[in-house]
Amino acid sequence: MTNAAQPLQQPVILVVDDNPRNLQVISTMLTANGYKVIVASSGSSALKSLEMREPDLVLLDIMMPDMNGFEVCGIIKTNEQWKDIPVVFLTAKTDLSDIIQGFKLGAVDYITKPFRIDEVLVRINTHIELRQAKLQLEQKNQQLRALNMELETSRITIEEDAAKLKQMNEEKDRLFSIIAHDLRGPIRSFVSLAELFLNDAATMEPQLIRELASGMHQSALSLHELLENLLTWSLMQQEKAVIRKETINMKLAFDRAISLNQERIAAKNIVIVNKLDAECSVKADENMVATIVRNLISNAVKFTPKGGSIMVSFRPAGNFVQFSVQDTGIGMSSDMISRLFDYDKKVCRPGTEGEPSSGLGLMIIREFVHRNRGEIAVESIVNQGSKFSFTLLKG
Repeated sequence: MTNAAQPLQQPVILVVDDNPRNLQVISTMLTANGYKVIVASSGSSALKSLEMREPDLVLLDIMMPDMNGFEVCGIIKTNEQWKDIPVVFLTAKTDLSDIIQGFKLGAVDYITKPFRIDEVLVRINTHIELRQAKLQLEQKNQQLRALNMELETSRITIEEDAAKLKQMNEEKDRLFSIIAHDLRGPIRSFVSLAELFLNDAATMEPQLIRELASGMHQSALSLHELLENLLTWSLMQQEKAVIRKETINMKLAFDRAISLNQERIAAKNIVIVNKLDAECSVKADENMVATIVRNLISNAVKFTPKGGSIMVSFRPAGNFVQFSVQDTGIGMSSDMISRLFDYDKKVCRPGTEGEPSSGLGLMIIREFVHRNRGEIAVESIVNQGSKFSFTLLKG
């Protein structure tokens, strides 16, 4: 109802009677007792008045020529907007069947003429108070529903914040675990080699010095790669990795990644076959693409044994270009593949020459490929090699 949410004001009563004398008497009586009165001399005019303004109560005669009071009451009670307006019959019809019919139609009271003024006022006042109490209750219910919605919204927000905080704590724990576990090996190796230099450098053969220097260099490269991935991962978790898309020559991107790994490639005597076209380009973030390519080449070198090969290729795929890095390495089982990109089931194992691996690079690869609207896929057979493929938008 339109009055349900409105402040309570002077009660309004619609008086419907075809007798002008009755209208005057009843109107004077009600006005003198603080009610605002609207009068209607017929059923049809009463309905028009209801359309203009909803009263707090309808005082309704039954015997009227164009539309009797029962008909008017029936229309009021079947109208969704008016059905809660209390209707009181004030009529000369005193038959029990008429009284019963009035109540069946939804009237709240039935007063017969001639009436006593005090009785009419008491009954009207009772029904007005009941209506006002109902309106107040509806207002309270609306306020309570609104409050419940606010509380529910707050509860959901708190639960979402708690879930995010839990996730952040878990990610922080994973980061510390990676730092504690994966940095230990390369650092220990580097320190041990450095101690050998300090203690025996003066008596070492040149060949041994070169071997120790090579070992220190490999440890330094491993540390650099891991630290790069840790920094990238940290920025990614803080949503600070901003995407700036530009045209990228993918052959140059792979050439750079291969060059960074050239010493390890040479040490393992791995053959690199780069089938990328010099004009092959994509539209993506350059830093993210460099990270993707660097990690894929590094992993392929790490898990390919001496004398193996790595092939880089591409093919058009609609509006995208698909790039593949395929090696002849140790491969993976289907179970291992299913866990490759899962933070909670991080796959990490040493390379064919004991190279350390955190498994973090693959998660970064997937995240950066997705952020550039691409997809990544893996094919692998144990002891036969792996093929990592990813797509990027054409440049």
